Amino acid sequence: MASADPASVNNDFVVQPLPTVEEVQPNPVAAIGRALRGRWKTGLSAAAILVPALTALGYLSGVQLYESNAILRVYPQESNILYATGESSVLKIFDSFVKAETSLVASHPVMERSATTLTEIRPDLENGVSASDLSRSIEVRRSDSLILLKTKSKDAAFAAQKLDAVISSYFELKSEAEELRTSVRLEELYSREQELVARLDTLRSDQLEIGGEFGLNALAKAHIEKIAQIDSLSSRQSEVAATLAALQLDDVSASADTSDQEIMRATMLDRAMADLNFERAKLMSELAGLQSEYVTEMNPRYERTVKAKREEILVIETAMANRREQIRVLGQTGALTDASESGDDTTIKEIEALYEKVSGKLNFARQEARDLNRRRIDLDQIESELNAASNLLGETRRALEVIRLEFGRALPGYAEVMTPPSRILKPTDDTSKMKAATGCLAGLVAAMALMSGMAIRERHVRFAESLKSFEIQLPVRQVTDLDEKHPHAADLLRNELQMQNLRKPRLVGSAPVVVLTNAGASDSRATAFALAESFARARMKTLFIDADITQEPAPGAEAGWRELLAGASVEAPVPKRQPALWEVDSGSLSYVGDRTVSAPMVRDALQQASRMFDVVIVSVGALQDSLSAQFALTSADVCVLVLSPKDLRVSAQRLAEKLHSLPRNGSVVSLRNALPNDPWLAVRT
Repeated sequence: MASADPASVNNDFVVQPLPTVEEVQPNPVAAIGRALRGRWKTGLSAAAILVPALTALGYLSGVQLYESNAILRVYPQESNILYATGESSVLKIFDSFVKAETSLVASHPVMERSATTLTEIRPDLENGVSASDLSRSIEVRRSDSLILLKTKSKDAAFAAQKLDAVISSYFELKSEAEELRTSVRLEELYSREQELVARLDTLRSDQLEIGGEFGLNALAKAHIEKIAQIDSLSSRQSEVAATLAALQLDDVSASADTSDQEIMRATMLDRAMADLNFERAKLMSELAGLQSEYVTEMNPRYERTVKAKREEILVIETAMANRREQIRVLGQTGALTDASESGDDTTIKEIEALYEKVSGKLNFARQEARDLNRRRIDLDQIESELNAASNLLGETRRALEVIRLEFGRALPGYAEVMTPPSRILKPTDDTSKMKAATGCLAGLVAAMALMSGMAIRERHVRFAESLKSFEIQLPVRQVTDLDEKHPHAADLLRNELQMQNLRKPRLVGSAPVVVLTNAGASDSRATAFALAESFARARMKTLFIDADITQEPAPGAEAGWRELLAGASVEAPVPKRQPALWEVDSGSLSYVGDRTVSAPMVRDALQQASRMFDVVIVSVGALQDSLSAQFALTSADVCVLVLSPKDLRVSAQRLAEKLHSLPRNGSVVSLRNALPNDPWLAVRT
């Protein structure tokens, strides 16, 4: 190596700390703003894509909704009863009833039946309508005595159909509940009505069977006629019996000429006339009584009774007329035996034959009268039972009618449709615009979330302040937006290194050794060479060593660092670019590699190379990839970690402990190619 005088600037690295930046209280908003720095272009680009897409999607997914309304009015059972009574309890009961009806309209049974109805009338619905969906889509609320229903749907007709189904189901369930409340009484009365109807049918059948072709009035008339016939036959029998007795007393062969008997017969007819007249007077009295009793009432039964009385009177009057005619005939001709004074006498045998004939007719007439009387009595009893059954049936039917009239009036009020479901032709709500605005907002939020996610998941050293967590071990001495080769950045770094704090005294006559390394994407060689040029421009004898021997040596390479590590004497080449800058490449020995180097070899090589220079700049490459680079740190006065925004923050954090402890005076960080909005550009350049 060429000889030279020791540099007199070995002690130019003074102990003067840099002014510290005042600590600012943490601000969450500022932290978010710092996290989003430099990502606005990405966010705007994402927003430019997401906002129109989501806006269009929201607009296309929007629907037009048609609204339908209906109103139910709840009335009290009696008009003005709420205010005429003046009792607050009535108002409270009615108010509670309106609340209950509102709850009934919105209840699950009503909605379930409405859903079934809608499924039947709208088979075009894919999955039908469920009660829960219908309940959520219909708003039911109360306003005083009104029940308001409102719903929305994409189909105007379907909106009205939903309310129609709900109202119909409400009234149906309400009617069924009211029917259930009165079913017991109605069933009992219906059963009683059927029993009475069956009994009336049986009685009418018996009446028809007993009466036959005769009615009650005809039987009464026939019975009266038969009684009159019996009276006539009985009188005739008595006359014949008296004549026969008289003939038998006088002489067996005597004549049957009986003028005296004719007089006796006329007397008996006169007595019969008196009896019939008495019977007629009795019937006339009964008829007058009936007419006076039913003077203000007219019904079919009364008319039939009066008609029967009049027919009985007519029969008696006819019998009286017959008796008069018989008396008249007796008075003129003596018609008992149809004999005259000039005719033949009637014998006893003829009188006996006549007596037997009259007796037979009388017995037969009495049997017929007895049968007619029995049938008349039976018909009277059936008529009484029919009247009683008819009265009971009438009472039962009146009770049924009362229940029917009271049906639905057991509650304090009733509901009616005040306004049927409306059918609106124009949509009342269009969600396209709202969904378009929502999509726009969602696009902005998504873009912001994308930016925030990128900031949260960021692993690179985008800004120098991300190194603050380990700044105590690795002070950030330079933050610049210049690249690794820029001379101004190298001069600024040179000044920072000259003011680096000394933790250990350096021997007089030895040049300070500055090692530059990187943590990934940065180029420590370019930065180191630019720094060496900066020291050379400052009239300091500078030695630049390329100590990165992780790769195989290139063919035809000159002697360099590998030879120094091997202990060979290496002549420093003549400076090519700067008069005070000597360069030593990585060397050409292939057997000297990164894995074959020890710490004494590196220490001896650096001591030998730094004897004749004012400063030695060593580029060791990536520290995490090289073993010999760590040995160079133990012999260095200070180390410079070259970073860029593309480097991983975790890589620098892992190297912080070694970079702090291995060099004699610690290590510093130089951030190159910093982003324009890095806040530390203004204070650490």
